[in-house]
Formats: sequence, structure tokens, C-alpha cells
Amino acid sequence: MPYFTKKVLRVDYQSFKSEAVTSFEIHPYYLKQYNNRWFLIGNRVEFMNLTNLALDRIVSFTEVDKIYEMTVIDFNEHFDDVIGVSIPQDGTATKITLHAAIDLAPYIITKPIHGSQKNITNDETGFTFSIAVIPNYELEKLILSFGEGLKVMAPDSFKAIIKQRLQTSLANY
Repeated sequence: MPYFTKKVLRVDYQSFKSEAVTSFEIHPYYLKQYNNRWFLIGNRVEFMNLTNLALDRIVSFTEVDKIYEMTVIDFNEHFDDVIGVSIPQDGTATKITLHAAIDLAPYIITKPIHGSQKNITNDETGFTFSIAVIPNYELEKLILSFGEGLKVMAPDSFKAIIKQRLQTSLANY
């Protein structure tokens, strides 16, 4: 069994949303890679939910002489229902039905979007399938990356989110 040093860290962090570097303490728990970027998942005492930090945005860090707060979270299970690293605070796994156009279908079939992917139909109109995930920012971006080749069929609430993003994007042109 590997040995892990459980230490509280003071992190100087510069998010993409801020010009200033912020400094805070974090109890680091887990490293996760998504989309060619590594993230530190941990607990910031001032927040109730977990924090994820992109490693390339950490300016510096030092150990802090404080008692490390353990977690009971099994991170392999924690991220089972997620694409990416962000989990909305009240997020719950939702069945999302998608339809891939005929030319996109072979790619989605051979490289599933998520491990929960289930085939519904595969015919001359394309490939309809479902995934059971917690809707989040990364899922939205992934779906949008397929452009007109992928359509959200259900639920209506998630369909509306994608539609709004597309309308906002179209307004840029």
C-alpha cells in the first residue's frame, strides 16, 4: 500500500476568472485528470462542498502545520456519474437521451461518451442512446463539441440548457 503524507496546504491560486492570485488552505484528497489537465480535489474549510483546482493554475503552495481533515469519500465512486471534475452541489444522476446523426454514430458507438451509455436505436436516421450522469459544465461542453451531429432528446430541462447555449453562441455571429 502506498504511503501518502496527509498535509494541509496553503495554496496561491490564480483562476482564469481572476486577475489576482488568491491564497487559501486546502486539505488535498485526490488527483484527477480530465481533458489533458490535472485537477486537485480537496476540502477548503470555508466551503461545504469539495473544491477542484487545476494544477496548472497553482502558483505556489506550502505545508501548513494544522490537523489534516480526513475524508470518507471513495473518489473512484464519487466520479462514476460525472463527465469531468465538477459536480454541482445538488447534482443527481439523470438519464439523458441523445441522438447522433448517421455520420457521427460510428464514433459514438465505438468511443462511448460515458461508461453508462446504453443503446436505444441504431437505424438509417442515426444512433439514439442514453447516459446516466450528473449534468455539469463539462457535459454541456462535450455535447456542444459535436455540433449539429448530436441532439439532446431528453430531459427537457437539459435540452433547454443546451438550446440556450447554442442561441448565445449564435448571437456571436
